[in-house]
Amino acid sequence: MRIFISADMEGATGVCHRDHLMAGGQDYEKARHWLTSDVNASIEGALSAGASEFLVADGHGTMRNILLDELPTYARLLTGPAQPRQRPLCQLGALAPDSFEAAFLIGYHARAGTPGGLLAHTWVGMLVHEIRLNGRPASEAWLNAAILGHYGIPVLMASGADDFCRQAREDFGPDLELAEVKKTLGPTAVVTLSLEEAQGVIRDAAARAIEKGGRPLVIEPPIEIEVDFHRDEMRAMAAEVGGEPVDRRGLRYTGGDVIDAVEQAWRGLAHATREDSIWMK
Repeated sequence: MRIFISADMEGATGVCHRDHLMAGGQDYEKARHWLTSDVNASIEGALSAGASEFLVADGHGTMRNILLDELPTYARLLTGPAQPRQRPLCQLGALAPDSFEAAFLIGYHARAGTPGGLLAHTWVGMLVHEIRLNGRPASEAWLNAAILGHYGIPVLMASGADDFCRQAREDFGPDLELAEVKKTLGPTAVVTLSLEEAQGVIRDAAARAIEKGGRPLVIEPPIEIEVDFHRDEMRAMAAEVGGEPVDRRGLRYTGGDVIDAVEQAWRGLAHATREDSIWMK
């Protein structure tokens, strides 16, 4: 069984502050190890249940966070920034029909606007007030599950803090296996499991997920993605490369399928960050 693992960082064990998330921040290098340990635990669990091949897609910030020298030899790593010309689906890549049998979402976080949410945002926190997929407020987990579902790939398991897990349960229902590795106290504080305990929780959830299986999330066309920006000038900048204005600060992207709409939306957001986009380099 071939598993696609999309890894974000805000939901990784121990991570609680922006200093953990970017190069130069206090304990960033330690946080890279914590994230990689979470990913490895999911691989170990899946292996124990019969999976055999893994592609790990680094999906946070510069997308160069996961420590290659700590990954097992049978895992490949997709790394490098999500510029639209090379990663048009933002956190994902290297997807095709029948390319993977299942997906895990490791280290994920709550969506933009979550009250008291830990490091909560959707795609680009400095730009995005809310993203809606066919009218439904969407987290990164929901957007990525829709993309994966287009290719027939079900999301079987996810890990993160308790606020993320609650949202994922509401979005995905009871079948999704969830690994809660910390409890949110507010936007930048948590009570976290130890690395060893968190790895056990993730390992067990991954094994159960493979044994149980699941169905892909399929969003029927037509597809509309609406992005509400924090400020007028952000919307104006994104609109330079497409999108239909909605209300004062929104843009609507319409596609024949979810891939088309996501590529349009990501192209607009990337364009709107072009002046201060160190994390895109």
